[in-house]
Amino acid sequence: MVAIFSIAVTAFDYFSNPQDYVLNFQSGPFFIMLIIALIMIPLQTSFEEYLFRGYLMQGIGVLVKNRWFPLILTSVVFGGLHFFNPEVTKMGNIIMIYYIGTGFLLGIMTLMDEGMELALGFHAGNNLLTAVLVTADWTAFQTNSLLKDISDPTAGVDVLVPIFIVYPLFLFIMAKKYGWSDWREKLIGKVEAPIVDNYLQNVENS
Repeated sequence: MVAIFSIAVTAFDYFSNPQDYVLNFQSGPFFIMLIIALIMIPLQTSFEEYLFRGYLMQGIGVLVKNRWFPLILTSVVFGGLHFFNPEVTKMGNIIMIYYIGTGFLLGIMTLMDEGMELALGFHAGNNLLTAVLVTADWTAFQTNSLLKDISDPTAGVDVLVPIFIVYPLFLFIMAKKYGWSDWREKLIGKVEAPIVDNYLQNVENS
């Protein structure tokens, strides 16, 4: 759904404002880029997911014994690491809402599905789509994409729509598809760590 939304918005903007784009497609460079992207982007996004939604979320959850704090912390830190992207300099700090909101989406999917598969797929798919569709001189991804944005970018409602409309609808669809339930417990409930607790108790008793 998010991919469909991104493609639809890009197509709508392209046909509404053709002066803002130039056709960037060159078959040779494009397909070379596509092969490299299909190999490297999943590696890059998987590293980020295992770090944030894997080790950090689980490790912090065990330490603080709840789910809400690691969800918030890892989402904010994940988004915050994008602060130095050229898009932020060009479009302003409002774009950080998108990055942090995407971190929350990935964290919520991981907690509700009790696994990282959906977050891994979403993150890789989102970055691949970005690399293939549109590039610009002010983006972190400089690729031989289909289109090149030559406009002077601004961030406004278009940043908020994915976070407050598309992402909630996406979560709703995922919840129906995968039968997610008990949202309160999975998102803000306690983290049980019997192995760690037993180990600490044994240390104290020894």
